[in-house]
Amino acid sequence: MPQAAAPGRLAILGASGNALDVLDIVTALRAAGVDWQVAGVLDDAAGPDFMGVPVLGPLSAAGLLAAPGGELAGARFVLAVGSDRSHARRGAILDGTGLSDEHFATLVHPGAAVSTRATLAPGCCVGFGASVAGRCVLGAHAWIGPCAVVGHDSVIEPFAILAPRSTISGGARVGRGAYVGSAAVVRQGLKIGAGALVGLGAVVVKDVPEGTTVAGNPARPIRSAASPAREEPVA
Repeated sequence: MPQAAAPGRLAILGASGNALDVLDIVTALRAAGVDWQVAGVLDDAAGPDFMGVPVLGPLSAAGLLAAPGGELAGARFVLAVGSDRSHARRGAILDGTGLSDEHFATLVHPGAAVSTRATLAPGCCVGFGASVAGRCVLGAHAWIGPCAVVGHDSVIEPFAILAPRSTISGGARVGRGAYVGSAAVVRQGLKIGAGALVGLGAVVVKDVPEGTTVAGNPARPIRSAASPAREEPVA
């Protein structure tokens, strides 16, 4: 699957476990002759560097740094912010950077299997061993973790996250900013609502409403959108 932008300088938004995955993807791409160079990381709480890569400032500085004459002018970005706590806020976090989709690279690990009949929007990230089948659509900034499977004709909406080894069966839809946990399985044709959270190892056999957390086998709601929200750190 070709990259969405010509390789060059790359900046990572967020110093987290996802950022480690990005570094691994870049290392693998460089070994395969796709020469991305990581120019820096932006994060609100990190120290002066992340795994030897300089931290250039907070997330809110991204737009200024990417402007003509800025330190990251001409660079591409990838949104590595997103966990089971912050997934539903990924869109708002990106809005706060001042960047638009045109600033973002689409990164596909050379060890992933992505159909030429799949469509990937700007900012997607597909990890090692992942499989994206024919006629799938990955929305902007969708995150497909290592060894995750996206069955044919499925739609992963913008900012959604599939954790490692999760499986989305054919014709399913994962809503904007939703999170499907590690080793969870979603039956074919179902819909996971926007901002929903599917717990690790869950077996989803019914649609999951927007903002609802489900867990277990079969998956059952344990928290709904009406439950009081907790403030969580960005990760």
